[in-house]
Amino acid sequence: MIKEIGTFIAARAGLAVGTTMQIGHRTPASPDRCSVALESAGGGLHYDLPDRVDKMIQVISRAKTYQIASGDAWTIYKALFPDLTAEGLPLGSIKILAIAPATQDYEIMTIEPLADPQWIGQDDKDRYEFSTNYLFRIQNA
Repeated sequence: MIKEIGTFIAARAGLAVGTTMQIGHRTPASPDRCSVALESAGGGLHYDLPDRVDKMIQVISRAKTYQIASGDAWTIYKALFPDLTAEGLPLGSIKILAIAPATQDYEIMTIEPLADPQWIGQDDKDRYEFSTNYLFRIQNA
């Protein structure tokens, strides 16, 4: 399911899967400026709702400068939540999207940001990294 979610994020943010958007992991050959969508925790199952799962997704954006990495993280955030307050916060904690991934097997019911993009430091090659975590509430379509 991470492939479908990562592809969904890339499409919303205008990123290219395999270059500016990596999914599941970053390879050593990944560009200096790219983002990666990761599963950050197991999915929450609902035993009374067998067609539903909650997936925690972390998106990490990196670049050679702080400003570019921050800007890329905010671009993704705003692509997922186009209705933001003046402070950059979503209007309400959950944005409802009536869009299903390309496989049409699952439907994203809601996406909830756990925080706005945050600087998490620099990697071993001194590239700046920003992270945002999202809760995707998904059901079988």
